Formats: sequence, C-alpha cells, structure tokens
Amino acid sequence: MPSYYDEKKKCRVGTMDEEQFYAECSAQNAAWFRSLMQRWTKAGGALKWGAGGVGLRGTIEGTEAAVCFLAPQFGGKQDRIELACKTLIKQIGEKGSKKLEDAIRSAAGEQALGKTMLSVVQPGTLPAGKRQALAQAFLDLLA
Repeated sequence: MPSYYDEKKKCRVGTMDEEQFYAECSAQNAAWFRSLMQRWTKAGGALKWGAGGVGLRGTIEGTEAAVCFLAPQFGGKQDRIELACKTLIKQIGEKGSKKLEDAIRSAAGEQALGKTMLSVVQPGTLPAGKRQALAQAFLDLLA
C-alpha cells in the first residue's frame, strides 16, 4: 500500500514505493536520488522503504548501519537526505561518522543544515561536481 497522511495519527502510514517516491520529488532531485540508489545497491548496499521515503543501509566494517534517509518533499520540508549523527556514531564510530559528515558538508555547502540531525536539502540542485562528491561520500562507506 502506498504511504499516505493519516489525519488521526498525524503522520504518514503505509510504505512508500519507488514510483511514489520519484513522483513526490522534483524532477532534478528524483534523477539524483535514482542515480544514488542505483550506485548504492550496485556497491552492495541495501534500500529499506518506509512511509516517508527510503533508507540507505549497508555493512560498514562488519556492522549493519542505517546510514541515512532519502525523503521527498512533504509537510513543508524539501526533498532531502537526513542523517541522525548520534545514531550513526554508535553504528560506525566517531571517526567514520565525522569523515562522512565532513565530506557531506564540503560537498553540500549551505544546503547542509543542522548539527545532530544533518539534512541536505535539494541535493539534485547542487552543481554537477558537488553532486558527485556528495554521492561519493556515501559510497566510500561501502568500499
């Protein structure tokens, strides 16, 4: 069942699929997300679909990690990548988490927002080289 907003629960319920995900993103962000997801799974990572988008998961230094969440615009938020920094530190260690965060902030510049919850808004609108650097920051985790 596609996800939808439940008025009673005041949140999204159900499970989003790829078709719904791309339809809810801007065309530019959908293209970038599609490329990232294809490259992520080709490199050995996994996708976990939820009500509000898709999580990138992977085995990093022997530990299964929920790396980030890709989400289309909804409820006043823009298309985005979200990372729970404290959770990621517990999963991949402080050094790995800091390396990823630094690479993301370098690539995304002002489009990287937040401290403990890091969001990259409108990643598909970054210049080509920055989009590539952002994708590579995630892919390097699986290397």
